[in-house]
Amino acid sequence: MNRPLLLLVIAASAAAAPERDPGATLVLANRKIVTFRATSAGMSPFERLFAAQERLEQVPLRGPPQPVELRPLQMGTERATAVLVGSRIVFHVAEGDVDAAAGETTDSVARQAAGALSEALAAEREQRSARLLVRSIGLAILGTVIAAAVLWALRRGRSFANHGVAHLTHEKTLRLWGVDFAPIIASTLRGLIFVFFWTLLLSLVEVWLTYVLSLFPLTRPWSDALLGGVLHLLSRIGSALLGELPNLVTAAVILLIGRTVARFVSGVVQRVEVGAATIPGVYPETAGATRRILVGIVWLVAIAAAYPYLPGSGSEAFKGLSLVVGLGLSLGSTGIVAQAMSGLVVIYSRALSRGDCVRIGTTEGVVTEVTLLSTHLCTIEGEEVTIPNTVVVNGAVTNFGRSGKGQGALIFVRASIGYDAPWRQVHALLLDAARETPGLRSDPAPYVLQRSLDDFYVQYELVAAVERPLDRPLVASTLHARVQDAFNAAGVQIMSPHYVLQPRNPVLGTVAPAERPPRNEIKTGKPG
Repeated sequence: MNRPLLLLVIAASAAAAPERDPGATLVLANRKIVTFRATSAGMSPFERLFAAQERLEQVPLRGPPQPVELRPLQMGTERATAVLVGSRIVFHVAEGDVDAAAGETTDSVARQAAGALSEALAAEREQRSARLLVRSIGLAILGTVIAAAVLWALRRGRSFANHGVAHLTHEKTLRLWGVDFAPIIASTLRGLIFVFFWTLLLSLVEVWLTYVLSLFPLTRPWSDALLGGVLHLLSRIGSALLGELPNLVTAAVILLIGRTVARFVSGVVQRVEVGAATIPGVYPETAGATRRILVGIVWLVAIAAAYPYLPGSGSEAFKGLSLVVGLGLSLGSTGIVAQAMSGLVVIYSRALSRGDCVRIGTTEGVVTEVTLLSTHLCTIEGEEVTIPNTVVVNGAVTNFGRSGKGQGALIFVRASIGYDAPWRQVHALLLDAARETPGLRSDPAPYVLQRSLDDFYVQYELVAAVERPLDRPLVASTLHARVQDAFNAAGVQIMSPHYVLQPRNPVLGTVAPAERPPRNEIKTGKPG
């Protein structure tokens, strides 16, 4: 049992120890037996260590095991307890080797050392058994195969869970204050899956390593130390959770109360949104935003009330993290806050509502959604245009009517007609053209306005409502064609371009009866 390298490591460790406790530890089969700290029988702790190693090398490991016994020893005026293997003294525990302040005695330390020595000698004997070694290797291979199968199942489960999260967030959108929180929730769920997977993986590795190390006598102490460390860690975590359990219950109760209040408020305001109830100052157009704001306020109050009861909320690390998060939000949310304020102005001014046909800047379409950060339009080409609310507030918005109110989207046709044409005839022609145009509403009925009496002509304006707001450009084009046909057929000249003098002959277009499209021939709808 030649162990020069182990002795050198022990000697180096002892040399690096503090001067107040210069000890040398006897180790056998990776087990700590005893630590020599005192000079006894004229030998230093290192000399006693080398002597014990030499005596242990002479202990036979084949044949029947020899018992480990204790015997009191008197060396002059020095009293000690000897540890014997059979009839041979291996080492002795002197009075200077024990810590009297901790209540140790030479007998107690010697008994502990004798038990460790007996276990180490048994492990040395087992390690030399070929049958036991083959059995341990076989069990280690079997445990490794099972661990690999469990690891494969964990990886498959992780892939399945990530796929489920992606499918869930793809099918459903969770919007609050105009922000789609589905990507945030998906990232959070993926993070939880990541943490859960690696926790199970590390637990699997720990269980596998502990089991494999326990199969071999020489590595069994490492297995016990690893298992003991894990159990100690779990014990500390369990104790911490039990200690924080009342606070966790309090925080959970506060959050549950906040959730109940938020659901109640959301239900009440949602009834206003669908027109089933009325609340002074809350309109159906603004009920959605009001509901989100009130629910957000309730949750903020609940989180603020539950925050002091969260474990670690008073620690410096938690305070530092809160400071960093708050600073990041303050620096990065300037533009978002401006957009949100503009969104509140748009929503609560009720300037725009879903279904309105509007023109914002150069974009014309139907409002599909007004959120806290942006307004969404659907154009005649079928394109969805997102306009920031700061642009909506700072620019001009033309609202052609609100189909949700039953008014329809209005279109306007202006025509310059000379004074020689009776105004009643002009009114009749314009209204006939409106009646002949498909896609216009009969309620409210089209009507004609005389906008001005200019020097050479009268400005007439036909106002009509469109059935479908998205069809407004197509219906306007068809209405213009009908007006031209009606005036040409009646022999009434449209004074555009302007004429300084009345022409000798009316400038009219000729329309053959066959060329005039029947009423039901023109179809409106989204181009497709």
